[in-house]
Amino acid sequence: MAVAAAGACGKDSVSPTRQTPADLQPETSVTLAGAVGASLPNALVVKVTDQSGLPVANATVAFAVTQGNGSTNPRVANTDAKGMATSTWTLGTILGPNEVTASVTGVSTQVKFSATGSPGPVVAITLAPQNPRLLPGTDSLRLTASSLDAFGNQTSPPPTFVVRDPSLLTVDANGTAQVLRRGAATYVVASAGGKSDSILVTVLAAGQSLCTGAAAPVDLAIGQVVTDVSAQGYCVHASNPNAEYAIVPFYNSGVPSATITVDVKGQGLTSLPVPTSSLLPLRTSPTLSQPSPSRLTPDDNFEMRLRKRERAAGIGRHAHLKSALTPNRSISAQALSAKVPAIGDVMTFNTNPNDYCVNPDNRTGKVVAITSKAIIVADTANPAGGFTDAEYQSIGVTFDTLVDPVDRAAFGDPTDIDGNGHVIMFFTRAVNEMTTAGSAGVVLGFFYSRDLMPKVVSSTESCPGSNVAEMMYLLVPDTAGVVNGNKRTKAQVVTAANGTVAHEYQHMINAGRRYYVNGVGANWEERWLDEGLAHTAEELNFWRASGLSPRSNLDASIYTDPKVLNAFGTFESNNHARYKLYLGKTETQAPIGFDAFDDDLQTRGAVWDFLRFAADHQPAGSENSFWFKLVNSKTSGVDNLTNVLGTTPYSLMRDWAISLYVDDNATNVDPRFQQPSWNMRSALTNGGTSLAYPLSTRTLRDNTSQSVLLAGNGVAFLRFSVPGGQDALLSVTTGGQPLPSTVQLAVVRVR
Repeated sequence: MAVAAAGACGKDSVSPTRQTPADLQPETSVTLAGAVGASLPNALVVKVTDQSGLPVANATVAFAVTQGNGSTNPRVANTDAKGMATSTWTLGTILGPNEVTASVTGVSTQVKFSATGSPGPVVAITLAPQNPRLLPGTDSLRLTASSLDAFGNQTSPPPTFVVRDPSLLTVDANGTAQVLRRGAATYVVASAGGKSDSILVTVLAAGQSLCTGAAAPVDLAIGQVVTDVSAQGYCVHASNPNAEYAIVPFYNSGVPSATITVDVKGQGLTSLPVPTSSLLPLRTSPTLSQPSPSRLTPDDNFEMRLRKRERAAGIGRHAHLKSALTPNRSISAQALSAKVPAIGDVMTFNTNPNDYCVNPDNRTGKVVAITSKAIIVADTANPAGGFTDAEYQSIGVTFDTLVDPVDRAAFGDPTDIDGNGHVIMFFTRAVNEMTTAGSAGVVLGFFYSRDLMPKVVSSTESCPGSNVAEMMYLLVPDTAGVVNGNKRTKAQVVTAANGTVAHEYQHMINAGRRYYVNGVGANWEERWLDEGLAHTAEELNFWRASGLSPRSNLDASIYTDPKVLNAFGTFESNNHARYKLYLGKTETQAPIGFDAFDDDLQTRGAVWDFLRFAADHQPAGSENSFWFKLVNSKTSGVDNLTNVLGTTPYSLMRDWAISLYVDDNATNVDPRFQQPSWNMRSALTNGGTSLAYPLSTRTLRDNTSQSVLLAGNGVAFLRFSVPGGQDALLSVTTGGQPLPSTVQLAVVRVR
């Protein structure tokens, strides 16, 4: 009876036994068409059958968009009693091919539906150029107009042109405007599909200002900065010859990875003046010496990889630590003394930076010095000829009297998970081994947040590779080049050690306080800001070691004082080197990383200098409070900066971006756009001329558009000059269209 019933129902009836899908076929046309963004209801219908050709019910069919940016609804559908699955297809918003692939698990056959997206109806008209002006001697101009659909695709019909005052000019079907008379302006209207737009075309007569009907001329004083100028037209009047200006677009997008192309055009410009003695004099010395080239260059890529690895591996484990331990608990003097090792004690540490909690690379060391805040341990396998015990003791004293009090005052006390009241410094050849033979960049040392983990994190998490200590790993002298053939002198290593400890100590304090003190667990600080703060720690130690103070506009004279020069080489020179790299990439780099993990060298240089600028613009005496709030935060990245500054950082960042060009480049600059601590035009050029300053700028030429690609928080500097007694008109667009409000313009005069 069951067999007879199945036969009587025919091919479309459902088999009473469990079926396995064997074939998939389309039930509607696989070739479609429609306007971009259009919804095609029930356009996708397929049938699933078994090996006998019978329909399969409740089979799961996936409708995946495999070309174009459209969508399906539902994306996954179950077949009905007839083996049919149906989905609606919404075409993508871009002209051209779209594709959906239907598939069933276990069936090799797929069904591909294709559709061509055609332009939609006209919803807008675009006209270019913006603010067109026909100068004396120019009798024609090409206008371009396009009909656009709702998604910005060019559509039809094309626009037609109408001139409001046909006695002034004519416009043919191709958009060519021809002058009939001069000294007036009229609107040209482009229309299509019931939509229209217009632009004002100005025809100038001989003797008229370029700015007629566009903007009032502004005569800027030397050092003056005008912000929030109109992209539609800003007019500069030069009362004197040989004046030098710059137009400065800043992309305040709020999205670091966003990009925009801006097109800057100036009319009425002249060549930039030949450099003369009018350039600002820089305080120099006839005998200058910069930090010795024998100083080791840090391998910043190593730290980038290390920080990325610890965030990827440790974030889940650290989520358990919000209140698991109380590392700042009160410890009696007697108990503390019991936890401090003695000189000569042997200790073993995992030095592996490539794994977080597993695969330990254990090295044995002997305690060689103990100071008030440091326990110095030397690897027993270190190359011969290294530091003496007295030299290790001296390094510990430097930590006690310089690095520890400076970093603590700025960022807060470190944790003390091992209860010994000290930071362990492990000088080990393992660090030397991390630099390959002949490498230009050297691994100088590191702190690894793994060591702040307990061995047992929770009932499900463990970290057997943790050393459970506040510690850092440091390079050792190797005068014979025993390790990888790389020779390291004592002088090189002691300088590297002090600078590295200042940097890594910030990382240690920041991580420990986030994990255990501030109660944010796995809410890591974003890498660009964490590195910016670590570079700030280096600079803070420079100020203390040199005996100098912030906001003193230091210039190349720092190279003439041995004490200052030594402090600069130990703690500050690498900050300047990274900042110099950034100055060549201001259009596409910024202080804020493209994402939470971005900490390339240009970003590091930018965020260090921006943080210094931000601190210098805080009320006097509040600098350490500023640093402390940034480290002791429950938020991270831009949110952290916003909370500490009391507003989003973008407005301050725009002022800082302008300062890159105007600071120490003109007299009478508003303090808002000054960098009070450093005269970088002098310090970065060893007292050379302003022209040697490594900031990347462009030259704006008369009546020629210059296109600039800006990334989020990027800034460009386009220099120009105006003939004496004349006016020049500046306009900025993007793709021939008005600028969005996120692109902010400033005009400055420096000479």
